[in-house]
Amino acid sequence: MDAYPTFLAVMWCAGLCLNQAPAAFAGIIYIVVRQKYFVGYMGQTSQSTPGYLFGKRILSFLFLMCLVGIFNYLLTRYFGRNYKEYVETITSAASALLLLP
Repeated sequence: MDAYPTFLAVMWCAGLCLNQAPAAFAGIIYIVVRQKYFVGYMGQTSQSTPGYLFGKRILSFLFLMCLVGIFNYLLTRYFGRNYKEYVETITSAASALLLLP
């Protein structure tokens, strides 16, 4: 099953709830990785595995961004505490770690 609908949902949620720049960066990397996965899939099956696992890691990062953004919204709404600036700094720095294999 293709993960493209899941990717669109978590990228949209991460960009809307938290920060657009790391979400867009992860989206570009995800598209490149999916291309690598499809090229590897046409060859041997073992060539497609790294692209598949890397794509799942990017989806996990975007999903974590979604959860943190929603949690921050709930903290702001119910407790009046806003940690968005701190979380944006952390996600901007962590998005560069997505390039590590």
